[in-house]
Amino acid sequence: MNIDILDLLDSYPDTVFSCGDAALIEFSALLQSSGTKKIAFFTGRNSADKSGALTKILSAVSSFNVESSRFSEIEEEPCIETVYRMLDFLKNENPDAVAAIGGGSIMDAAKAAYLLYQAGGTIDGYFGMNKFSTRFPEKHLKKVFCFPITSGTGSEATPYSNIVDKKAAVKKLIVEKEIIPAASFLIPEFTMSMPSAVTKATALDALAHCLEGFLNITQDSNHPMANEWAVTGIKLVTENLPRAMKNPSNLIAREGLAAAACLGGMVIRYKSTGLPHLCSFSWFGRIAHGIAVAVLLPYAWSYYLAEEKVRQRTMKLRGIFPGPSNTAEDILHSYIHFLKDISVPTALRDYPAIDLELLKLTARTAGENKMKLELAPRPVPLEKSGEVLGMILSNAYNGTV
Repeated sequence: MNIDILDLLDSYPDTVFSCGDAALIEFSALLQSSGTKKIAFFTGRNSADKSGALTKILSAVSSFNVESSRFSEIEEEPCIETVYRMLDFLKNENPDAVAAIGGGSIMDAAKAAYLLYQAGGTIDGYFGMNKFSTRFPEKHLKKVFCFPITSGTGSEATPYSNIVDKKAAVKKLIVEKEIIPAASFLIPEFTMSMPSAVTKATALDALAHCLEGFLNITQDSNHPMANEWAVTGIKLVTENLPRAMKNPSNLIAREGLAAAACLGGMVIRYKSTGLPHLCSFSWFGRIAHGIAVAVLLPYAWSYYLAEEKVRQRTMKLRGIFPGPSNTAEDILHSYIHFLKDISVPTALRDYPAIDLELLKLTARTAGENKMKLELAPRPVPLEKSGEVLGMILSNAYNGTV
């Protein structure tokens, strides 16, 4: 991986990243130094096997006489019931360490289960902001080791765990600094088995994380490097996603996307995502999350551009997306052309599971999230949230910027 990218990853204060060929050696050394005798792995049903990741990781572990066990029944959008089954598995195995091999769903579920295993209680007690660390400020938890085999969510670097509540038919969020992975291992070779659709959707999620964080002018002071992480991630996706789609075995492109996903996670650790993530949060099962946020982004961005500081920030993206970049509007339209160039329809009406009734419901329910509305690059007044979000969603449905 490029030395400049490695330096940026090293600038993140919360997680140590090991990259490439040395990652497995460093993982083994970490287990040895911590005296780990037994480790539990959380994976999806097939992806860890298909990618070759599980075989290579188990080989590295077994060479140091570390016992291992595996839970592999984690669905694409993990639910509360799955997290409790994972908790039962941990109670039965009593491991010294836990690792997640997979995409964002696997890592999120593993973080939630390991939190419950160590902290006790019920999962409902941890939805929200820093519920454990606020209650027990002096206590520190063991962290999940992460091996991402997709390149999108950045969960390997974040305090977030998204879990579906089937009874309420919504996705709920744990935000907890004590579940930020202390060590994550980026091995781009493990991502090459991703189907094209997954490559595209996950990379666009990373792009949205970087763009939404970069445009969030209200939180620039949260970390001095966050905007540099964001711009680098944006460039990495725009350069490498078309290459990876054309040639899935292009290791350089896969390295770029893996780094972009990680950088995106680093960005949203310190700078909030905006209206695209707010509006699409509970569209799970209807449209791939990365596609949803990428498609919504230009319509929210257009709303943001009424803020002069957002216009100035947008101009810092000049030349990154193909096409004219003389004005902020030019850059926004160049972003749309980038999506079209990689065969992403840019109107929500082109996605069968997205209909006008869903958008009306979204405008109403998303409009109740006062904190997210206030943190948007152009804040949305609570009393006008239905009107503003309705306009953005209508424009997105019709493809009108």
